[in-house]
Amino acid sequence: MLTIAGLIFAIPILIAALICGFLLKKPHAAARLATAGMFSCFLMALALAPQILDLQHKHALPVETSVIWIGLKGLTIEFGILLDGLSYLMLLVVTGIGTLIFLYSMTYMHGDESYSRFFASLSLFAFSMLGIVFSNNLIQTFIFWELVGLSSYLLIGFWYQKPEASLAGKKAFLTTRVGDVGMMFGILLLWGHLAAQNSGTFNFMALKAHPGLTAIPALSMTLIGLGLFMGAVGKSAQVPLHVWLPDAMEGPTPVSALIHAATMVAAGVFLLARIFFLLELSPTTLHIIAWTGTVTSLLAALIAVVQSDIKKILAYSTLSQLGYMVMAIGRGHVEAGMFHLTTHAFFKALLFLGAGSFIHALHTQSIWDMGAYGQKKFLALFKKMPVTSLTFIAGTLALMGIPPTSGFFSKEEILTAAQSGPQLMFICAATVVFLTAFYMGRLSGAIFLPGTIHTLQHEDPHELHEPHEPDWRMLLPLAVLGVLALIGGFLPIRDLLPEAHGHQDGGSFLLILSLSLAGAGFLLGILLFRNHDESRVSTGFMAVPRILLERKFFFDDAYDWLIQNVQERVASFCDLFEKIVVVEIGANGIARLARGAGSTARKLQTGVVQFYALVFTAGLGLLIYLFVSGRLG
Repeated sequence: MLTIAGLIFAIPILIAALICGFLLKKPHAAARLATAGMFSCFLMALALAPQILDLQHKHALPVETSVIWIGLKGLTIEFGILLDGLSYLMLLVVTGIGTLIFLYSMTYMHGDESYSRFFASLSLFAFSMLGIVFSNNLIQTFIFWELVGLSSYLLIGFWYQKPEASLAGKKAFLTTRVGDVGMMFGILLLWGHLAAQNSGTFNFMALKAHPGLTAIPALSMTLIGLGLFMGAVGKSAQVPLHVWLPDAMEGPTPVSALIHAATMVAAGVFLLARIFFLLELSPTTLHIIAWTGTVTSLLAALIAVVQSDIKKILAYSTLSQLGYMVMAIGRGHVEAGMFHLTTHAFFKALLFLGAGSFIHALHTQSIWDMGAYGQKKFLALFKKMPVTSLTFIAGTLALMGIPPTSGFFSKEEILTAAQSGPQLMFICAATVVFLTAFYMGRLSGAIFLPGTIHTLQHEDPHELHEPHEPDWRMLLPLAVLGVLALIGGFLPIRDLLPEAHGHQDGGSFLLILSLSLAGAGFLLGILLFRNHDESRVSTGFMAVPRILLERKFFFDDAYDWLIQNVQERVASFCDLFEKIVVVEIGANGIARLARGAGSTARKLQTGVVQFYALVFTAGLGLLIYLFVSGRLG
């Protein structure tokens, strides 16, 4: 079993190396190899299911294997594979969703001049995420954590000729590094406390059973938990490090689907689930985690209601749903957070790939321009692209949590987790249900319902592209994900999850409340924007909150100000300090002193014997005088 896991782990990086070494000028071979490799990983992962479920039933999990990477006195760092229900669930998500996105990309990216490089980068991304999933210790996790950051930089900025894409890649890389500094701090602080007890370790299973954890002071345990949580804040784009994720939409749409569904943003939630045994030792840490997720879910849902770019609407939707997951884990409901992560992977990958299909057909990302095709025709786009439209609607229903879709089951558990917390937290969570349905109603109305032609960006109907369905390599992933979005809630996902609280039914109150809010939000979104006209919410008392939402609560403005007025000045001061103190006074000053002393001393070496005799005699006379006078000795 562990041998198969190791093979799954190795295949993506081997394929990335083969593409870079031999297939850069053979794009079709590179695409087929990468897709076949990911599919083989998924098949091997499926083959492990009977053994995993049997061991889970016998309480014989986890199993792990490792080799010593660094072995020093008092410090041992392993490189290994840990396999349990949690890692196996993520393995299925990464390889399964990854396979569909690889297949989809074969058509979507067809004709791109860097076709081979794209699939090499996708394979590297999959390898990086599998490294996090399989890691059996914190140091190995951190290494692949950074590799995921590098992979995302390569893919978000894939079209580096576009300034927006290049900047988005750098923004994602640098923003997530801020969280990674906190994560490293938490790892080192934890190890320092345990090393002081002569029992330092990074291994997850050893840490979980470590008796010294309870001896760590409460303040230190809180700092450790918050430091590790900072890593998740960066990768899973929680407030205040959420600003990189919407800009990451400058990358190709398959990349957006992979980041949002199966890899980067899922890594943060997975990490919190993996180290929950550490986090629960500090109630303060869990409280901060829960409120961070709550604030993120609400702010992101509010911003989504004013976006016009279909990918950015879905990006803010991801932020909001990630906030849900983090909130649930903060409330101690790990199983709810991971359950929602899995179902979210189904319907969010579907929505992004569906959006990509619309973009591929219509050559625009604006929801108003997409709806421009219909003009006065009802469901015109739906009739031209029935498979894409039907699956997109299935994803929308799942995102809204309409029964019996997969999103319904996981959303109910999230609301149950929120209900167990402060009343304000539950109100925020319920508000997000309404807002989610509202912005998806607005999006659906803009795309599928007829609009008023003078409100559209394309004034000339001849400029509009004739919609058409893509080929089977794009439609098959949509169909598979559409089925998963509808029936995924009935899969035995919970059998693989930790039972911190077990499955809890929120009861008829939550069911009625969530369905009422979702229905009201969706209908209001369609009614307000049925004519593709936003003027009614752009004037009057709505003008101020709309500006606030369009400016994204001024987070980007605040960061820009800090960079220009604080970071730049600090950098200028450091530059001057380096030039004047370090270089001129320090390095060059010492060099000038040495040269000066050498030049002075060199003058004493005249080569004249009489001069040397004079100096010797004078020195000897001085010593005799000092001895005679008693000043020496």
